[in-house]
Amino acid sequence: MKFKISILFLVLAGTFVYFVFKGNYFSVNQKVVVGNEAPSSETIFNMFYKADLRDYLGNKVSIDKNDVHGQQDVIIHLWASWCGPCVNEVPELIEYSKKNPDVKFIIVSLDEYQDDIAKFMKSFPDFNSGNYTKIWDGPKTLSNFFNADRLPMSLILKKNKSEPQIVKSVVDWKNLKL
Repeated sequence: MKFKISILFLVLAGTFVYFVFKGNYFSVNQKVVVGNEAPSSETIFNMFYKADLRDYLGNKVSIDKNDVHGQQDVIIHLWASWCGPCVNEVPELIEYSKKNPDVKFIIVSLDEYQDDIAKFMKSFPDFNSGNYTKIWDGPKTLSNFFNADRLPMSLILKKNKSEPQIVKSVVDWKNLKL
């Protein structure tokens, strides 16, 4: 009986180890492409165009879909100031945006309080440059629309492609090629 339990334990432990390490469930740069569950680029831009979007100061933010849809690559980046991986990847994201000024960045904060975002923005003043459209998703409209079940999360919309790539983890900004 002990032998059967030992064999069962080894099989279960081996399966667990396989899925953790071979299945890349904890990979830092795990890319999750949702496929049919992902809204098309057109649907995303229509939602942005119609939504009542606000920045962290409460000012209305408008995104003209004609300015970005199909004209340039767009990265929609969901983050929060309380999210350690989000904060850690910001310097690389900023460097990537400086090296790729033709890419449009829409950064969406999922913070609960405006004060938390304001403090965060003071730590990363580059986010206040014209390279970023800043949105505060206080009512969780965007995070629900994108099914943001973990942060950081990035949607990469390549010009003239209808399906976005969704990355539900830290992006390797140093090696990202669009």
